[in-house]
Amino acid sequence: MRCIMGEEIPVFKCPACGLCCTFSPVSILPHEDVVLGIIAGVLDLPYKSQPGYTVYDEISGLNIAFSYIMELNNGRCVFLSGVRCLVHNVYKPLICRSYPYVPRHVKYNIDERGRYILATADYGISLACPIVRRDRGVLEKYSENPGLVIRYMKREYEAAVEMENARNLLLGLLSKLWREGLVELSTGKRNAPVVNLYEFLRKYYPDLPNMLNIDKVVEKIKLLEGEVNE
Repeated sequence: MRCIMGEEIPVFKCPACGLCCTFSPVSILPHEDVVLGIIAGVLDLPYKSQPGYTVYDEISGLNIAFSYIMELNNGRCVFLSGVRCLVHNVYKPLICRSYPYVPRHVKYNIDERGRYILATADYGISLACPIVRRDRGVLEKYSENPGLVIRYMKREYEAAVEMENARNLLLGLLSKLWREGLVELSTGKRNAPVVNLYEFLRKYYPDLPNMLNIDKVVEKIKLLEGEVNE
């Protein structure tokens, strides 16, 4: 328990019930789509995803995907086994780590004159989580307190911050290419192939996996491969 204005409030603790893994397709970042696809291949799981928001690059003739939607498999996350997350210790998507503090809406602010892109996200606490429903009374009582989320779910809030930092890191690097004239971006939809933003950027920024700490995930995937092949 923690205190707000002298009153104790509960601290969120995930019950690991797996319920949130069955609600709807999950929005993930471009590098997460790559990582999860690799892990699914190791585990021989039918991973499927679809591009989310895209912009068109006049120079490459490609639509660049800023996000992906990880589809459910028979109404469940493909990585859910019983109530256990198979990728929890390998790579758990940031939106899963931040749940039930999740983005309700992500807006991509594209300045064609200044040639930069910045994402802003509106977050909220999901009432679909049974623990949040249990604590709803206290949360509503102090809903105007800006520190409530941090006090109630510190780890989940930190995951949300990490998610937005990663999102804007990718967009910032793309914006840099735009200002350098290496890409010419347009928001109009085109009938063109789609490329993952992370994979697109790796051609220009070889150190990108390290910048996103994916190098550490690669080591975990290698260990996973060893366990599967034993």
